[in-house]
Amino acid sequence: MPLFKRRRKAAVATGDPIGAFWAWWTATGAAEVAAAIARQDPSATADALSKHVGRIHGNLDWELGPGLHAEHVLVVTAAGDPGTRAVARRWLRAAPPSDHVWEYADMRRPAPDVTIQFEGMPPVQIDAALVTIETDLREAALHVGVHHPTFSQLPEHLQKRVTFLLLDLVLGEELVETWVGAIETAVERPADAVPIAQLLPAVAAFAADHVAEDGGPSWRLMEGTTAAGHRLVATAMVPLRSIQLPHLDTHVAVSVPYLAARDDGLPQDETLSHLRDFEDHLTARLGDSGRLLAHETADGSRILHYYVDGTTPAAAQLQAATTGWPDGPVTLAVSPDAAWEAVRHLS
Repeated sequence: MPLFKRRRKAAVATGDPIGAFWAWWTATGAAEVAAAIARQDPSATADALSKHVGRIHGNLDWELGPGLHAEHVLVVTAAGDPGTRAVARRWLRAAPPSDHVWEYADMRRPAPDVTIQFEGMPPVQIDAALVTIETDLREAALHVGVHHPTFSQLPEHLQKRVTFLLLDLVLGEELVETWVGAIETAVERPADAVPIAQLLPAVAAFAADHVAEDGGPSWRLMEGTTAAGHRLVATAMVPLRSIQLPHLDTHVAVSVPYLAARDDGLPQDETLSHLRDFEDHLTARLGDSGRLLAHETADGSRILHYYVDGTTPAAAQLQAATTGWPDGPVTLAVSPDAAWEAVRHLS
């Protein structure tokens, strides 16, 4: 369970605050915080941690706890804020290697043995919670309702807060953000509720159904029509949620025209092969700085939806790689999009 945590503290980032954080941490911070935990006084270093994390971004949270492979873990998380996930992931990617004392994470881990306690309120035992689970294959999500016997004694704002805390503590932040869709708070016990202990295996089984044979994410084929009534075919990664690759916070829509089209506007077989080769050519230029998440094809044009790390030259690398396409100019539209709103219609 978490040893100590502190809410975010507003600050203005200057220079390289992530680099400054790790310079402080490796020089003195890690040893000071470990020593404070050893003497059972983690709050002694809370202000220093809050100051250095706050300088990275004012919307970040942090907490300390026991590690999985090290004695302690330091978690710096966006706490569900899509606009800050990229910052937390960049913090993690810049971390020093884990050792026997410290490891690092940018998402809260499960802690099913915790008791939730608010001042003046009854304790909330996790194992007393019940859930309803509804499978939604179209959304690639499980919709979850949460009931706890203490809800009738809590004000509405705490009911909702406890609902989200229960899910985070049972599943961890990553599974909640990736696979849980709609979340409801149920004050009255639902007739079809099951113990919350059944939620993790249900989510794990659902996630396993969306893994491709090579171990990567699965892809979904969709069909529809454009605003002009032309046939449209799209494919997209499943699930299509920014929590999976939070450092990819910039949308790059690459529009590729093609001349050899069928009567319905889709590419002829030979052209389709050339489009796939061109897609592979662009993707190879990105490496870890970007990923193709979806594409849409209709009426003589294919739009490739790439997401890239906005702190890298990935968008410029894509632009440079588009030269030489024989069927006309390839255009790029680049925009910040940490929540992946530009591909929401394909999820």
